[in-house]
Amino acid sequence: MKITIAEILINRPSKHLNRTFSYRIPKNLSYINIGWRCVVPFGKHKEEGIIISIREIEENSVSYKVLDIENTIDSYNWFSDSMMQLAYWISSYYLCTLLDALRLFLIDKKGIKKDISYFINWDIIPENHKIKELIDISVKTVRKDAIEKILSKNNIQEYIDKQFFSVQEIYDSTYKRPLDKWIKLNNTDINFKLGPKQFELKKYLDKNKEASVDNLKEKGFSSSVINAVCDKNIAKYFYKYRKTFSLIKDTIKKKDKKILTDEQNNVLKNILKKIKENKYSGILLKGVTGSGKTEVYLRATENVLLNNGTVLILVPEISMTDQIISYFTEYFGSNIVFMHSNLNKSERYNNRMRIQNGEARIIIGSRSALFMPFNNLKLIIVDEEYDFSYKQSDGPRYHGRDVAKMLAVIHNCPIILGAATPSISTYNSAENKQIDLLEMNYRIHKTPLPKINIIDMQDEYLLGNYSLFSGYLLKKLKDTKTNNKKSILFLNRRGFFTYLICTKCGNTVKCQHCDVSLVYHKDKKRLQCHSCEKFFDVITICPKCSNKLIYKGFGTQRIEDEIHKYLPELKCKRLDIDSISKKGSSAQILNDFRSGLFDVLLGTQLVTKGHDIPDVKTVGILNADGMLNTPGYLSAENTFNTLTQCAGRAGRNKEQGEVILQTYNPSHYVIQSIAKHNYEEFYRKEIEYRKALFYPPFSKLIKISSFNKIYEKALYKANRIYKYLSQNNQNDVIIAPPYDENLKKIRDKYYISILIKGKNLSSIKTIIRNSFISEENDIIIDVDPIY
Repeated sequence: MKITIAEILINRPSKHLNRTFSYRIPKNLSYINIGWRCVVPFGKHKEEGIIISIREIEENSVSYKVLDIENTIDSYNWFSDSMMQLAYWISSYYLCTLLDALRLFLIDKKGIKKDISYFINWDIIPENHKIKELIDISVKTVRKDAIEKILSKNNIQEYIDKQFFSVQEIYDSTYKRPLDKWIKLNNTDINFKLGPKQFELKKYLDKNKEASVDNLKEKGFSSSVINAVCDKNIAKYFYKYRKTFSLIKDTIKKKDKKILTDEQNNVLKNILKKIKENKYSGILLKGVTGSGKTEVYLRATENVLLNNGTVLILVPEISMTDQIISYFTEYFGSNIVFMHSNLNKSERYNNRMRIQNGEARIIIGSRSALFMPFNNLKLIIVDEEYDFSYKQSDGPRYHGRDVAKMLAVIHNCPIILGAATPSISTYNSAENKQIDLLEMNYRIHKTPLPKINIIDMQDEYLLGNYSLFSGYLLKKLKDTKTNNKKSILFLNRRGFFTYLICTKCGNTVKCQHCDVSLVYHKDKKRLQCHSCEKFFDVITICPKCSNKLIYKGFGTQRIEDEIHKYLPELKCKRLDIDSISKKGSSAQILNDFRSGLFDVLLGTQLVTKGHDIPDVKTVGILNADGMLNTPGYLSAENTFNTLTQCAGRAGRNKEQGEVILQTYNPSHYVIQSIAKHNYEEFYRKEIEYRKALFYPPFSKLIKISSFNKIYEKALYKANRIYKYLSQNNQNDVIIAPPYDENLKKIRDKYYISILIKGKNLSSIKTIIRNSFISEENDIIIDVDPIY
């Protein structure tokens, strides 16, 4: 007799479990297939499993006992065929386990846990029983913690005794589908007086019969009004499972479409042609800041929706989702979901179900939006494709842009890579005809790009000005305020003082746990490490020689103080990680800035990210050299892209803006190219360096990092890996000897790395996969590293 065997990955984050386990599919679960999540016995516990493959075998052909799958976690396959295909590619390309790749698609990565639920036997419960008033009959099973919010323990036990409830011990996802509190109309005959709001609520219930309490509160009915209506027996409370809902409020009046420029029309025509072809194609949309790329995205999206397709729009930062969602909602209403890491599990699950059910056809989000169950995906847009934020900082260390490309291949749809300053690799692909290049070289209103003034800070220093404000910048900020315009200031350093140094021995005070200088935060009056984020008490004595410490350097908090000092008439607000700890605070600060509640927006890279604020006249880049001097082959590219984006915030209406770019190195090719708004000049110079030094796009990179709390152990492991790879290296692959990372100690662990460089790394990848993929927690494999 044949039995059906499922090969299952156990959802435990252990590299020792990098293999499948065989389980029998019982007859009552014969409908399940590849991609289903299930509950399986594993040792002494029950675990979440993911079905990877299925086969039939003769029952007597196995010499060991094959255990049964006990149950499913979902009523459908969580992983579609296309999701499985993408997971296999991520595992192969980024050298991670298949389980690590699959876990990217999960809402809750903690697996399953034991729980008690009550199955409600509706068939034997009398028609007018109060349970039917409290719980909607669509609810079949209720968790113990949820039912205890509705009924007393005595009531629960009574209903168990009467067999109204059946107790079930279940193993389920740690995510809990919430029960919502509702009210429903109970009695229309009233003979007592109602207050105005109570009467309004009764009229609403006369029409709608029932409503969720949360929805009523949004409509302006307070808890006291709702309680009063229930106390008077006009309505009754009851509970039912939360349905999917839009997290975006629909707008009553949609915005009229903008008239497209000739450039926008030409670009859109080409994109629509690619969409119509229903096959994969790569498109680089290179448009200067303010050229109207977002409007092109919107029109392309509209075309896809008219043909019942789905669009995925990736943005690099969570802070950018608010602006683009607002823009798209004005046209498409609530047919949108957004996905990013700041959503709670309930919101993420809700949005996932809306995508899966086809209730939302526009998905906007950061990297995590890639791992949704798309229906009829017809277009992918990656905005600001060059941005480093698309690179995942922990395992699997995938790049969102490149995963999006593979997603487009799997779904046979075009992908648009949008940028004013494309990454060198992407522009090189367009230059070599591997992807199409579409360009928009003019701003919408034909407004000239901002004038860029380079200020040599060495001259300021010689004049006795030791601050981060040149005299010219202070004057421009004052003039901008006088003319009722706004200014943006960019400094890529948080905090107040950015380092502490001893006046005698020159020691800079570093974090006890990291190889990072401590930063003084004035608002907290404490020192903070910007690597592990730990806080420390303020000190004034050098821990090495007991002499006096002085506090030096400029962070955004200190710049805020300096503005109040030099220009007290200006109102200034910060936009950095420290100022946006509360949910929605980033959007609030930007909205306040648009509304004119303050004059100067000061911040880190968050102020450079695609904000379209028409009356920004002046942009000040306080320290252009800070990014330029960071280690890594991508530092010039990152500096050019970030500063060009920052400059692009100025003069986005009909009046030309001005950018004051302060630097100690005004002749550097990056600075000169920015000043000329000349991407081509920067690209030509940078591509020469890349070719000479054999860096991407002329090669591929893999970085393997060994880490340990003891430096010598990390070094020993790195040397062992280097020796093994060198001995087995058969192709033209360069393997550099182990080196200390720039920040060699992070969170009490030392990091030592090996850089692998070559045109074709497939053979060395096979060696790494076979030899090191199962190493337990002491190496990091980073394919296409950015640092």
